[in-house]
Amino acid sequence: MSLRSEIAEQPAVIRRLLEAGWPLARSLSRPLAAAEHLTIAARGSSDNAAVYGKYLFESLAGVVTALAAPSLVTRYGTPPSFARGAVIGISQSGAAPDVAAVLAEARLSRAPTIAITNNVRSLLARSAHDVFPLGAGPERSIAATKTYTATCVALALLAANSAEARGRSALSLAGLVDSVIEAEAAEREADRLARRIGRARMIVVLGRGYEYATALEAALKVKELAGVWAEPYSSADFAHGPISLLEPGIPVLLFAARGAAQREARAMSRTLRKRGARIYAVTNDAGTAELADDAVLLGAPLSEALTPISFAVVAQLFALSLATRRGRDVEHPRGLSKVTRTR
Repeated sequence: MSLRSEIAEQPAVIRRLLEAGWPLARSLSRPLAAAEHLTIAARGSSDNAAVYGKYLFESLAGVVTALAAPSLVTRYGTPPSFARGAVIGISQSGAAPDVAAVLAEARLSRAPTIAITNNVRSLLARSAHDVFPLGAGPERSIAATKTYTATCVALALLAANSAEARGRSALSLAGLVDSVIEAEAAEREADRLARRIGRARMIVVLGRGYEYATALEAALKVKELAGVWAEPYSSADFAHGPISLLEPGIPVLLFAARGAAQREARAMSRTLRKRGARIYAVTNDAGTAELADDAVLLGAPLSEALTPISFAVVAQLFALSLATRRGRDVEHPRGLSKVTRTR
């Protein structure tokens, strides 16, 4: 099984998860809906999914959501109080000791805990009250692909059901599978962006709102696979200083969806163009695509809150193509292993 084949599995993985996940998410969302606050603990790609989860739980369910600092538990011995809250731990392997330690600490505070993992027999699963299994099947490639998008779907299911349990409008996941099928088929377009970026030594990666998580994950994939320094930012944070470092010719990879952040994405594109940057977009907004030097323009109708899932698939294909063009071994990225145990 190769990295490319695991990317291709994502429509089927997400379809299965949507079918099996709704009843489980409805049950697990009850303690989440009752919590006064929510903490998500994760590392690596799972931490990027956690950023997406923060946007989902705060916007849909109205629950203040924080990202855990596991070192406060494992290194400093000064954990925060998780009382009156709930904690979600995310790890595709379930083998991250520091993430499991956060859940164990939360249980001491009698906070409900949920593990989102692809390994239901893992340390993380044993540390939680409840488990949301990803059911993605073995992921042998070092770079997380199908487990990342499956995690995002699991978070969307939990947030949507938590919102409904709190009497708020739920999120429809209609069209998600079709959008991921479209994204997985965009290999030629993603390769075209990689070809145009060529041998650039660094890439700026931007997203706003829900797409901030996509920018983080895309940059990580480019670093892991292609060995290119990719610097991710919320486009709002980028405008607050880092934009001053932008030089003519630097490639900018922009993730932008139709919706609340659409106007800003177009404005940022105009600003970047004036500064001489080369803009490459992954978007479902034709206006943003027109302002870019090149773009992957997706057409499947989808809620703005769900576009980070399909956009992430394009990001994976882009990173894979960029790595292949640079002669990198995508199955064995230098210095990396499938499971990283930080403590």
